[in-house]
Amino acid sequence: MIEEIIKLRGDGLSFRKIATELNTTVGKVQYRWNKWIEENDNDNEITGHTNRQSTKDTNSSDYSISPELIPLKGELKAKLVAPRKLILFWDVSELPKKIIERFFNRKFEELVTVFKIFDVTNILFNGKNAHHYNEITVPYQSGHWFVKGLAENRCYVAELGVYVYNNEFFPLYRSDSIQTPSLDIQSGGTYHQELLQFQRFEEESPKWMEHVSTYSYYVKSNSLEE
Repeated sequence: MIEEIIKLRGDGLSFRKIATELNTTVGKVQYRWNKWIEENDNDNEITGHTNRQSTKDTNSSDYSISPELIPLKGELKAKLVAPRKLILFWDVSELPKKIIERFFNRKFEELVTVFKIFDVTNILFNGKNAHHYNEITVPYQSGHWFVKGLAENRCYVAELGVYVYNNEFFPLYRSDSIQTPSLDIQSGGTYHQELLQFQRFEEESPKWMEHVSTYSYYVKSNSLEE
C-alpha cells in the first residue's frame, strides 16, 4: 500500500484523493505516509552556507523505490514533505551509465554520485550563478533521498551527477525549483491560517444538505474554525 501512496503523492494527489483511489480512509493514508517517512529518514541536513559540503553515505536506507514508481522517467523530481525537508526522486536508468562509460571511458560504479542543492532564490539559474550550494553523496541505485535543514523562504534546485575527473562534475538530472515556506506560514501567521483552512477544506468532503438549491452545498462552519 505504501508504494501506491508514494506514487500518488509523487503525482500531486492529496491525501483525500489518495484515500478515494485506494478505497480507504484519509487517516490511514496519512498514518502510513508519516510512518514511512520516519522509518526511511535517511536524512542529510543542509547546514551553513559554504560552497561545498560533502556528506558520506553513512545513513542510507535499505528501502529502495522500484523504477516503475518514479514519478517522471528520465527526470529528477523534488517534493516538500515538511517546511524545511524535501524528498528527491529520480529515474534509476541505465542510460546515464552508458553515457558515462561511452564518453568518459569510466565505469559508472567507480564514480561518486552526488546531489548538489543550489540556493537560487530570486535569480535566473544558469547552472553556475547560485547564491551557494551544498553537496550530498548518495547511492544512485536508491532512487530517492531525503534532504532536511533547508532555510525558510528560499528557492532550491537540485542536480544529481557524478565527478568524472578530479573536480569535473557531470550533471545527470536537474529538478524543477522548489520553494520553502516563510516563517509566518510555519509559526501561525496569517498565511499559516489560510493554508490550514485550505488544507482542511481539501481533506474534507462538502456536507450536502437537503432543501437547498440543486447546485448549492454548504460546509459546516465549525470545520473551518481554528
